[in-house]
Amino acid sequence: LGSNIFPGLFYNFIFSRSVHLNAMAAFPWLTVFVLVSLAECYKVLMFWPVDSDRKTMEVVKRNVAHARQEGGYSCCDVMLAHYAGGPNEWDSEWYATNVKHTLVSSGYKFMLMKKAYQEAATKWEDEYEYVWALDSDIDFTGVDLFKLFSLARTSGSHIIGPTYDGDQDWMTYMSQGDQGLNSKAHGSSIMRRARTEEAVRINVLGKPDHACKYRHTDFVEMTAPLLSGKALKTILVDCKECIHERAEWGLDRVWCKLTSKFLNAAKPCALLDDTPVHHLDWKKAVVTSDFKESEQSVKAQYPSMWSDIKNLDCVQEVTSSRSSNAVLIDAEGNAGSALPFTDKVASHVIDTELADSGEMLQ
Repeated sequence: LGSNIFPGLFYNFIFSRSVHLNAMAAFPWLTVFVLVSLAECYKVLMFWPVDSDRKTMEVVKRNVAHARQEGGYSCCDVMLAHYAGGPNEWDSEWYATNVKHTLVSSGYKFMLMKKAYQEAATKWEDEYEYVWALDSDIDFTGVDLFKLFSLARTSGSHIIGPTYDGDQDWMTYMSQGDQGLNSKAHGSSIMRRARTEEAVRINVLGKPDHACKYRHTDFVEMTAPLLSGKALKTILVDCKECIHERAEWGLDRVWCKLTSKFLNAAKPCALLDDTPVHHLDWKKAVVTSDFKESEQSVKAQYPSMWSDIKNLDCVQEVTSSRSSNAVLIDAEGNAGSALPFTDKVASHVIDTELADSGEMLQ
């Protein structure tokens, strides 16, 4: 039933809190229907690269508890990829109860994910609707997960990022050399200025736009994206030389257009404005020159797939029938016609001078 006839039925039941429990009490036959549906529907794999710091453990545990409080134990599987330390340094009882998959290996998040994906006993795309690739400093305990997954599914996109309400700033996306903190920084002041401007655009794009429920974009950064099962092979296998051993910058600059190409997806990437997560921004990653070299390598490999870091539209209204009210934005940032099958045209527009920075105006 669930995965073939009613895609997303799983979340429509589990991320609805007590209302469905009350319904099942009133209509006992519904219990059988729900159990059958849950058994045959996809789940979410929550993937974290972790060390054994106490604050890492606390945030991961709180997030897992929140997900299962909202969605039930069967909502999600958990995979911890230990790049430092190991499972024996975590609470053994909690680990046995909550963690389904474990990997112990050095490396960064998407290299670890690629390794886990290739070594998995079963195909992830056969089990999971989404893989949520989370940094350990993401706190989603204040988020309505039913709304988040409903918006993600409604967007029709394959790479979906939450927006961030934390204290991150453009410095997060800079290398030490770019920031002028390293006396051996390479590159001219012009290169550093270009990098700074680019980082600011990424930061602006990633902040919630309260006029939108979600936006389709040509860029989703790699801090906490939801990756659809259909997109996993494109990102982790088909994107050649996109994930490097010592760094992984550049992957998120090409994965939107690559997914569009491989999956024939019109709008493969989206940002969710209505359900921002909290980015604690611990700045644990030691950013070296390898990151810039990785980015340059990916760009050289896929120059035509490089993103411009911009919005494509702003979806302002989402109804239960999944109709939406949105404005198309052309390559120059001009507001165009309404999307098909909507009752009215949204008033939200993009200032052409600010379109590249991702800023949106009323």
